[in-house]
Amino acid sequence: MNTRQKSRLLFPFIIILVLITSCDKAERQSLSFYDDYREVPIHGTVMIAPKTGSGKYTLEVQNPVLLSAEVENGWSSPSGMIAIRGLLTGKTVLTVTDNATNESQKIRIKITDNYETLRISESILENKDAEFPPTLKNIEFIVFVNNKERGIYLVNREWSSLTDYVLKVRGKGNYHFMNKDDRYHLVLSYLVDREGKPVLDETSTTPVVSSYMLTIPDYALHRLNQNLNLGFETSMPERVDEIVRIDGETVIQMEEAENGYKLQGGLTIIEMPVGFL
Repeated sequence: MNTRQKSRLLFPFIIILVLITSCDKAERQSLSFYDDYREVPIHGTVMIAPKTGSGKYTLEVQNPVLLSAEVENGWSSPSGMIAIRGLLTGKTVLTVTDNATNESQKIRIKITDNYETLRISESILENKDAEFPPTLKNIEFIVFVNNKERGIYLVNREWSSLTDYVLKVRGKGNYHFMNKDDRYHLVLSYLVDREGKPVLDETSTTPVVSSYMLTIPDYALHRLNQNLNLGFETSMPERVDEIVRIDGETVIQMEEAENGYKLQGGLTIIEMPVGFL
């Protein structure tokens, strides 16, 4: 076999090798993330989805006493997911290295105070004749923060399409839970503008202070007490394996004392917009 014949035989194999190498390089996209800053509540978990990456990563936390991080497999995205759990409040940096490309990206992370969220709505009031608090008509979520100020944030969704939305903080204030005459009460205070809508800006505002008497299941009370450090004597109800499957066990009925406004909400989980906690 002469040299020309050998070259003709080798040429297809060279082309195949080049194509395989090119495809392999194409599949190995550069590691990237949607955001380089995230917030995680203490004792809470936030999932971080890389925008592009191999799905196989090495994680390094600058200050591991503040948070734990691990790669979670089994997700539909080939880029995988990274679970971040807050341990102590503070700020640190997570370095993610893609094992396929050896590229690294840094994500700044702040571990914030813990919070609980109550989803409210006129549509879920059992008594259709009851009057909903006028200043909360455009609010969907009340976020209770476990901090010294006992702060609340009033949040709703801003829809960009039928399926896409972003959470918007519309107002802020304070809360106080108390037990009076063996009944639990909640005092909410926040600022509203001239139209009676909650606001963040403190100029040209009017304070609203409302006291609500609560009808609250044991599970919901214990959950709030534990996560917000309310100082009540509560315990987990018996047969919790059944209770946590019942939506009614997270529903709180609220009746305002002065005007008779009625409010119903259910404990839920949202991820607070960054920059407020």
